[in-house]
Amino acid sequence: MQQAVATYQGRKTARQGSEQRRLAILQAALRVLVRDGVRGLRHRAVAKEADVPLSATTYYFKDIHDLLADAFALFTNETVQTFVDPFWSRANEWVRSHPEDTRHNPVRMAELTDHMAAMGATYILARVREHREQLVLEHAFWYAALTDPRMHAMALQHGRRILVNFIQILEYVGAREVELGARSILVTVRRLEYEGMLGAEDFTEEKIRDALRHQIRAVLAA
Repeated sequence: MQQAVATYQGRKTARQGSEQRRLAILQAALRVLVRDGVRGLRHRAVAKEADVPLSATTYYFKDIHDLLADAFALFTNETVQTFVDPFWSRANEWVRSHPEDTRHNPVRMAELTDHMAAMGATYILARVREHREQLVLEHAFWYAALTDPRMHAMALQHGRRILVNFIQILEYVGAREVELGARSILVTVRRLEYEGMLGAEDFTEEKIRDALRHQIRAVLAA
């Protein structure tokens, strides 16, 4: 389970009231990003959304980059704490309650594959259907990182935090080339989430489970 370690770049606060206002501005920035996208993120728009003077946003964040970067830090930390850590805590608890080195036990491998595919399908469906805004924000930040070199390190760090969870489970069950396998599973998860956001007709729990099962089986059998 990964710790939420994304750091903030804007002006630091010393008083609780100031920190609460700063947090309110960042939360408003996230709402603007969901509604208007990266191009709509402006100090004036965020100030209006947060119901604070324009001078408040420029006080805490000297430019749009600092505002965007700190909104990204808030988003990634909350995502890890709210969605990622709880999921992987349950997954690790189940996997580690069984013997290691699944690769040499066909029955065990089938059981693990089916269970992880079912858990993954439930997680993806919940993200798409109940927490769509989180996925919209995630894609907005990936886009922002592509267009702003100063965000490259933050985006890569967040991606690595997610990837490590896959790596740890694959290591435990005795998979080979765990990082390559982890990346291939993560790519499948992101593709399925994207298709769900676009409203693909075959975006059903059964189809998601089948796609995950196929990818996990391929990784464990390699």
